[in-house]
Amino acid sequence: MKIKFIITILYVFFSQLCLAQWQGSSTEEDPFRIYNLNDLHLIKENEESFNGYAGIHFNLMNDIDDVLSFNIASSFRGYFHGKGHFLTLGLDEETQYSDYFIDDVYGTIDSLSFEGVFNYVSLFQGVNITGKLSHITCNVNYIWDNGIGSIFCAEGNSGIIEYCVNNSNIESSLMFEIGIFGNSNSTTGILNSCINNGNITYNWSQGANISTGFVINFGKIINCINTGNVTTTNIPESLNVSAFGIAKGAQDTDDFCEYVNCLNTGNFNVKNAYAFGGIAYTSDCNPRVKVLNCMNLGNLNGADLIGGIYCSFPHENYQPLNDRIIENCVNAGLINGSVSSGGIIAFKGFDTINPPKVKNNLNLGKTNHYSLFAWSEQPNLEAFENNFYDKQLLTQMSSPQGDILENNAAKGLLTTDITGFALQDILGDGWSYAEGRYPVPLGLENHPAALLAATPVYLPYTDQDNYNTVDSVTCHFLLGTENNVEWECSSPTVNLEETEDGLKGVLQSSGYANLVANLGGFHKNIILNIKSVCEPSYKNEEIQKTQAIAYPNPTKDILYFNQASAYEIYDLQGKLIMKSKKPQNSVNTSKLKSGIYLIKIGKEIMKFVVE
Repeated sequence: MKIKFIITILYVFFSQLCLAQWQGSSTEEDPFRIYNLNDLHLIKENEESFNGYAGIHFNLMNDIDDVLSFNIASSFRGYFHGKGHFLTLGLDEETQYSDYFIDDVYGTIDSLSFEGVFNYVSLFQGVNITGKLSHITCNVNYIWDNGIGSIFCAEGNSGIIEYCVNNSNIESSLMFEIGIFGNSNSTTGILNSCINNGNITYNWSQGANISTGFVINFGKIINCINTGNVTTTNIPESLNVSAFGIAKGAQDTDDFCEYVNCLNTGNFNVKNAYAFGGIAYTSDCNPRVKVLNCMNLGNLNGADLIGGIYCSFPHENYQPLNDRIIENCVNAGLINGSVSSGGIIAFKGFDTINPPKVKNNLNLGKTNHYSLFAWSEQPNLEAFENNFYDKQLLTQMSSPQGDILENNAAKGLLTTDITGFALQDILGDGWSYAEGRYPVPLGLENHPAALLAATPVYLPYTDQDNYNTVDSVTCHFLLGTENNVEWECSSPTVNLEETEDGLKGVLQSSGYANLVANLGGFHKNIILNIKSVCEPSYKNEEIQKTQAIAYPNPTKDILYFNQASAYEIYDLQGKLIMKSKKPQNSVNTSKLKSGIYLIKIGKEIMKFVVE
């Protein structure tokens, strides 16, 4: 009886194979082969017979230029390997999409590109906890103007989306939630190493409050990059708009939403936006959020509560905030809010009993309100630690209370006190350090946009109280050129000249100068207000005549200078060991062997001892 049953099952299975008429035997070694639209249509026709194709492999054997105008499965549990080929999506007056390319993914879809035109919500409805999308590229022209949407997944994203790229733009007038990669309340979903290059344009005509960004409501997002811009027009003041470079936290969950090693370079011009963050945004029904080792380089322009890295505001279902961690992050974008904005975070309603942990963050981008933090009510600051901004680049107060020196909760530093290894002992191991640049969050140190953001302009100074800022430049200055960063300036107020000390900005006349730095196709602008030409308002002649001093001597790690200077370090045999062409206030000697060395500071040479 048992043998008869097995024979029957095998008969049915092989009958299905014959009926399906694909080449191959369905295994990974000998998959079913897809050559044309008819082969794809067979997937749709035989889905029920094959139980969603659990354990069955398909290989796409070639590009398909013929227009695909139907979805191929409602619940796909097998493996669809695109092998680097593309499918062409399309529509016309007679063939309209009525569904997703695939509704629910329980299996794996990989190595596939999409071309053509698509007019529905998303390529996939959702990715189940067992599902995976891998190495998928979307180049379609989206025609899409209705409801909640996402290019990759509309809802139910609890699986894995990895190494996927979107190059498609979205224009809409009726959308109220747009997330390029997903929209889900699940915290089990993982988004890994995905890139969005598509722009979102929202021309409001009607509809509810909107959220727009890289992904909406997702669990763990790592190594993801957004370069797409978000623009809104005609937004009424009564409509709440939120935006975010990477993600909005998943709602109503006790699990952490984590955003790690993510980078946003997209610019956001979101009129009347009530709240948005360069990396993440949450309302108070999103209780547990980690934002770690992330960077924002995008310019953020909106209304209220704009944070270069993170923002939060009370939700109608307000709950006390719990376990929010913002650590090892950098903002280098311009932050412009009509009410309140902060270089790192902006928020309302933070719980004073269980405050957020905001530690080891840097702001290198201009703000029109606060250089680090904007808040409606001062939170409990006991968990704020080591948050710095370059006070020669930023001239706004660090917070509504100004600098908060206890635990370095919010503090401005000179450029030379932030660059190189100056903060290594303070910020610790979560950063990449190098001479001639600002620290970069570990994990982003090889990305050209991050290296560009970390490239400084060295404005002159004499001490902590007397220094040039971008709003008041009176003397020539040096520009960082590490990592082959190139600078240009079209303003007649400044000439860029190669000198023995490095690339120098030589003042020509008063007025504004727009400096543009370029690296790897990315750009950053620094606007200087030239107040006078080498006529500083403070006296630096006496400082320059003071004998150069290096201390402490002997030293174990950091050797400090009493005046910013380029330096050269030699051993006693005259071999050059270390040098910097850029003026520095210190040098990290921890990598030198114990012994006696010579250091040249300006025209003076002195001995120092490394213990």
